[in-house]
Amino acid sequence: MDELRDRLQDFYEAQLGFINTNNKKIRRGITTGTVATAVSKAGAMFICDGKKRDYVNIKTTGGKSLDVIIEKYEEKDDSIVVYARKYAGDDIDATNLALIYARVQKRDDSKINIKGGEGVGIVTRDGLDIDVGQSAINPKPRESIIREIQSFTSLGFDITICVKDGEVIAKKTFNQRMGIINGISIIGTTGIVEPMSIEALKSSIEKEIKVKSTESDKIVLSFGNMGEKALNKLGISSDKICICSNYVGDALEYISNCDNVTDVLIAGNFAKAVKLAGGIFNTHSHVADAKNEIIAANLALLNAPYELIKSVMEANTSRQITQYISSNNFERVYDVLARRAEEKCDIFIKHGFKNHILMFDYDDEMLNSVDISIFI
Repeated sequence: MDELRDRLQDFYEAQLGFINTNNKKIRRGITTGTVATAVSKAGAMFICDGKKRDYVNIKTTGGKSLDVIIEKYEEKDDSIVVYARKYAGDDIDATNLALIYARVQKRDDSKINIKGGEGVGIVTRDGLDIDVGQSAINPKPRESIIREIQSFTSLGFDITICVKDGEVIAKKTFNQRMGIINGISIIGTTGIVEPMSIEALKSSIEKEIKVKSTESDKIVLSFGNMGEKALNKLGISSDKICICSNYVGDALEYISNCDNVTDVLIAGNFAKAVKLAGGIFNTHSHVADAKNEIIAANLALLNAPYELIKSVMEANTSRQITQYISSNNFERVYDVLARRAEEKCDIFIKHGFKNHILMFDYDDEMLNSVDISIFI
């Protein structure tokens, strides 16, 4: 696999170049849609002229001319199957090196029919660019496949796009959360993967919010899987939960674009949730880590003992802080922090909807009082 990765890296870097970030080379890649277009075109070309090509040239959905490596051909009685690899460059991508293939069969008319097969997901929820019940092959890749084939022939083809082990790969993506089951999506707006994993993550968050806002006017945000599991124990279904990671502010802005949302529950570990009380909407510790100061300030406003405030300021972990608060019987600070966090969130989104905060301890127990009945 290392040899394959090196070959793909050299081949695509020569065409796509790279981004220089802090004197580090960050390589671009190609989308699943680009690979699906290439194998479909290669299959149609083989049916037309009988040639097996080592690579095929396509124009990406973004308009760039690109050669895509073809891994192998398999001749069937009435069709040809063509395989190629997805290459993500240096982007963090669960589909990197996935083997994508197209089964291409000639039709008696000029129609080009595209569907998904093994390893390509099925859409089960509204809010995406694809109708419920259809294969998760986005409009841009479909258009690209048709355009590339019609550039050299007027023949019609039945094309089935498949992904080896796609159902397994999909478990590492956001697909199931967005209502795409049994496989990955064939996507790509420009056809090129820019190595910006944070932007890709934000895009996934936005899509998940868009889907779930079509089903309810109540949205639940969780920082991660642990928070989601704690919410599940309280009776809140994963179907209602969007994972926002550290990007609470971005998630709230995405929700603001959904006109129907009236209430949002932001839930998760105390260590992250408390930062919202200080108006910090990216909760990554590398961005801002003032939780000790925020907690200490609010304890001081409650006339907490100096020794408790000092211990909180000097604490190395959030678990220590919860222990100090408990041993001094100052648990009421959690409600104060939650209300301040709600106020900060309400101001952030200009009171477009009502925010509710739920903080969990390290045993998934609720630390503050909040009515979650409307989210169940």
